[in-house]
Amino acid sequence: MTFSGILYINTAKHSVNFSIGANAALHIDEREIQVKLDQTALELIGDPKTTLQIKWQLGQDSYVLLCKDAGLTAALIALPLPQTLLTQLTEFNRLQHRREGHEKHRVATYLSLIAAFFIGAYMALYASVPYVANLIPQEWEKEIGQFALDNYLMGRKQMQQPQVTDAMQTIVDRIDRHDDAELQYKVVVVDDDMVNAFAFPGGFIIVNSALIKQAEVAEEVAAVLSHEVMHVIERHGMRKLVRQAGIGILLGIVFGDVSVLTRLLELSAQLDSLAFDREQEERADQGAIKIMQKAGISPQHLGTFFQKIKAQDGVSHNIPEFFLTHPYTDNRIQALKDVAEPLEVRPVLVDWPAVKAALGENKPKADPLISRRANSPAL
Repeated sequence: MTFSGILYINTAKHSVNFSIGANAALHIDEREIQVKLDQTALELIGDPKTTLQIKWQLGQDSYVLLCKDAGLTAALIALPLPQTLLTQLTEFNRLQHRREGHEKHRVATYLSLIAAFFIGAYMALYASVPYVANLIPQEWEKEIGQFALDNYLMGRKQMQQPQVTDAMQTIVDRIDRHDDAELQYKVVVVDDDMVNAFAFPGGFIIVNSALIKQAEVAEEVAAVLSHEVMHVIERHGMRKLVRQAGIGILLGIVFGDVSVLTRLLELSAQLDSLAFDREQEERADQGAIKIMQKAGISPQHLGTFFQKIKAQDGVSHNIPEFFLTHPYTDNRIQALKDVAEPLEVRPVLVDWPAVKAALGENKPKADPLISRRANSPAL
């Protein structure tokens, strides 16, 4: 029977094949080495101690043969060796089998612990995303938002009629005075038949023309913009961007690696397709209600707009809430029914019919079945 092992001649290491002869001698043919086993010293080494070490001396040279094959000790036991050597080999064979069994369990345990460590670290890092996102300087956030906006507007038509831009500025200024945040907002209206609006980091907000056409009064758009402003204030865009970036970016931000800004800028091109989670949407709803109450705008306008979304949405209201990124529209409408009105309701001073006329039509042409992207971050 032939075995494989490692042979050390003094300090030189060699991989060898060897056999055991009927005369109880080791034969290492490629090295033309032969030595009787009763002239060697045997020991179990390693961690765990399952490797058989055979040592001997020939002239001035020291030899050490290592073999992990437990079959070797079994083969040696079958040879006509001195009783003391056979007793030693029998004990070695027993220990090898027992320790190999323990090693299998130990490896499985180690692998489980390592997996648990990395899973725990992964979850801990992702649970820390809100805190890590808050470490990003406001200058970075504005630069990222501007980059995302520029990328999004490529190939899209902006609606720059004075009636439209002035109305959006009037609405966002009203919100800005009551949002308790030192931020400036830029609203850009794009020609799009999808009833939608969403916010980029740094205060950049996209409003589709179809949303304006669908709104009956300026207060409905004010409600939507209040919701999007809350996404900016809560830095939800940065959170989803940091989460998308992965653990390496998380660590880079934590340890102040400025090179991560380049990676975040690259990823910001995906922001318009990354959805906010349901908790973020609910927080934006709640924050929008508070802003509207302070600004003298009835929160019911938000509920009215949700009703319109529901009427156009021919798909999502039939899907269980567990499978939806956004909260059920019905649930959002119900939550608004008992919301307190402002102490003083003040109209938004905008000529809304003129705004809608500037956009060309009073009704959007959107297909109701595709009026909202399934993974849209809007509303």
